[in-house]
Amino acid sequence: MKNIYKYCLASILALGFSSCELDMEPYETIEKDAVYSSENALEALTLGNYAILKGSGIADGYSWVNNYFRFGEYSGDNVALSGSTTDPLFYLYNYKRQVKGYRKQAVWTAAYKAIVGCNIVIDRAEEGLNADLDNLIGQNYYLRGMQYFYLTSLFGRPYNQSPETNLGVPIKLSTDVDDQPLRSTVKECYEQVVSDLKKAESLMQSEKSASYATKEAAQALLSRVYLYMGDNDNAIAYSDLVINSGRYSLLSKDDFKKYPTFTPDENQETIFALRFVDGADNSGQWDDWYAFSGMYAAVDAQGKASLDGSGWGELYASVTYRDIVEEWADDARAAFVTSMVLDKNSEDLWGIWYGLNSYKSADSDGQKKLNGLLFHQDSVSADRTILYQELAHTNGTVKLEVPIITEVDSKTGVTNYSVKPYQINSETGATQLLTSSVKLRINQKLATRQTYPKYFITKCSGQENKGHLWSPVISRLAEIYLNKGEAYAKKGDVGNALLNVNIVRSRAIGSEAEYTAADLTAGVSILDLVLKERRLELAYEGHRKFDVFRNNRNLDRTYPGTHLRGNDPFFEVDYNSNVIIEYIPENEILAQPDLQQNL
Repeated sequence: MKNIYKYCLASILALGFSSCELDMEPYETIEKDAVYSSENALEALTLGNYAILKGSGIADGYSWVNNYFRFGEYSGDNVALSGSTTDPLFYLYNYKRQVKGYRKQAVWTAAYKAIVGCNIVIDRAEEGLNADLDNLIGQNYYLRGMQYFYLTSLFGRPYNQSPETNLGVPIKLSTDVDDQPLRSTVKECYEQVVSDLKKAESLMQSEKSASYATKEAAQALLSRVYLYMGDNDNAIAYSDLVINSGRYSLLSKDDFKKYPTFTPDENQETIFALRFVDGADNSGQWDDWYAFSGMYAAVDAQGKASLDGSGWGELYASVTYRDIVEEWADDARAAFVTSMVLDKNSEDLWGIWYGLNSYKSADSDGQKKLNGLLFHQDSVSADRTILYQELAHTNGTVKLEVPIITEVDSKTGVTNYSVKPYQINSETGATQLLTSSVKLRINQKLATRQTYPKYFITKCSGQENKGHLWSPVISRLAEIYLNKGEAYAKKGDVGNALLNVNIVRSRAIGSEAEYTAADLTAGVSILDLVLKERRLELAYEGHRKFDVFRNNRNLDRTYPGTHLRGNDPFFEVDYNSNVIIEYIPENEILAQPDLQQNL
């Protein structure tokens, strides 16, 4: 870590300090002793610490934020990779961990650069001189606590799994390049996080926009930290501090559908986000390809999903996520997933389903299980009553008609389609019906990549209607209500859990969709409902993987995607498995051999 503690001040000073646009870049050429302790210099350093986390722009593959969100989302169950890729995201996605990898190294290096930058300000600034300087110091405590929380979540086991003995990350609180601490326990790391965030809360008394850390941002993150720790009373208390501050409110349903288009400063729901600035952070033509969201979708110049747009568009919304977001006809969360139609002018209908279509006589049960998750797209009659299957075998094709079953959900009013399709022995041509019905989606014909239908994700694109420009959200008000709801659920207070979850749910769908005690059954607990709503609401914001494992639940990945290809695929990831935490980057072990590696 010795090489990450140097900064240059002069160029930052030239930017001025009144702008709320965090478009500055970190610099790394002047020794710490040449950095002055004036308030202006400390402010410049603080802005540099934000900039380190942002990196040089939306396409910076070596920034903290551009990579951490990959680790938080790609290994969850809301995404499905559509085929081969040269990006090492594949190893995050399919839980084939590596000790090397520039994305992992980037998270570690950028985080510790920012931590040491915060240490410089904390070490040199004197508290109590004036409110502005105290606020500045508080921002650095916040950023340091935030980084230790995210690092511990990534490289350490969940808090409820022996935090006194499991290792987290090194806690460095000095600016001394020779100070190279060993890994602290998960418990010690969380204690440091809480200490930093509480200190930040006490110092940040000045109101600032959501592009900066604030007292409420510290309280919001504390509500999540305490939730992860199982301290439900404090999770509720800190949630209430944010809610009752009066500074934030949920967007309307219509505005929520446009959430990514707003800057953090103009979004009344955003508590803190790392601000990316139009013109400064998206200046090149390749930015929209290499941005974090460039894997989720191709978009036009305004950030709308487009088959002809910019971006790789290789990682789509999973079918299990689409299943729950489609339960109601107008769930606002569905606005962030776009089915990519080949020809919008065509009136032809197609039936989209997943299941075993073609098999060979000698196929193993394992192969049939995999084939049962393959995508199929067959023509549908204009009146939506017949699915036309065309099945291939060694001597030709067989054309068959299958009746479509139509049912209207009495609660949601949604029309659901299902079908019991044929499967064929590709060697003999023998056909038979599948033993059970499968869900059928009727749509115009969809574009595919390597047989996978393109369901683009646009939740991280289109800020100010500019391509893949996006300011990654760290905390927003909807999460705070869900933190509070989960804490009440774990306390056994069903009424208050439902109350808080339904605040979010009714915004997204309507009051008719609110959960009641009648939704609790022998197989569905109040915690199940809360976690389902967290999945719906916070998808693609870096939460899902951690929400599953910290609740001692296994991650179900029995859905189509290339994570099931290759040897020993994970149909389910056990919360006790070693693969749920990342290896410490190999370069750090080589530089500091006594830094213990994860199993």
